[in-house]
Amino acid sequence: MPDLAIVVPTYNESKNIRELVGRLDGVLAGIDWQVLFVDDDSPDGTADVVRALGEEHSRVSCLKRVGRRGLSSACIEGMQQVRAPVYAIMDADLQHDETRLPLMLAKIRSAGVDICIGTRYAGGGSVGTWGLGRRLISRAATWMTNRLLGTRISDPMSGFFMVTDGIMQQVYPRLDGQGFKILLDIVVNAPKGVVIGEVPFTFRPRMAGESKLGISVIVALLVFLMKKAPGRLIS
Repeated sequence: MPDLAIVVPTYNESKNIRELVGRLDGVLAGIDWQVLFVDDDSPDGTADVVRALGEEHSRVSCLKRVGRRGLSSACIEGMQQVRAPVYAIMDADLQHDETRLPLMLAKIRSAGVDICIGTRYAGGGSVGTWGLGRRLISRAATWMTNRLLGTRISDPMSGFFMVTDGIMQQVYPRLDGQGFKILLDIVVNAPKGVVIGEVPFTFRPRMAGESKLGISVIVALLVFLMKKAPGRLIS
């Protein structure tokens, strides 16, 4: 069992796979880690790239899903596929700062943190080169989420975080598994007394492929908030 299992959901990210694994190799020296790419049958051959790399690199593996799609469900299936005391969730598009992974793991190991979130909105974190419109949408979503769900997280929309296996074993049966915001799903279903930490990072520009952000992502978030808000606005 590795010390850290990194789960990376993918869809049309074939051009980023080797670069990401090379970066992980560079920053995780001294840590026993593995990375599982959960690919939703990408038409650009992402799964083939991962499998070819896995023949060269023993830490790399692929779970290809056919007939189903979704970031949250991909992350859940990935964490259930590999066992480790700590799981990291990150994107394949190189926008998440892999150099923050050792610090996030250290917080969990030494500070009693159960969930460590990579944040763009605290401690020097930044959204990087985002335009004004995207900044306003993200800020509004953060405010609305904390308001409706009663959470106290600087960046609840983050897709870059670590969580212990102990917490996941408790929340698996209650997870919604739909949409894009797996972090929120975990946090709102976590047991009382869960300890949440944060590590700042700067969100990078995408290097290859296309952004998944669109109106469907915003609608999915609104539906999730209505389902999880006290009183459950919808079933």
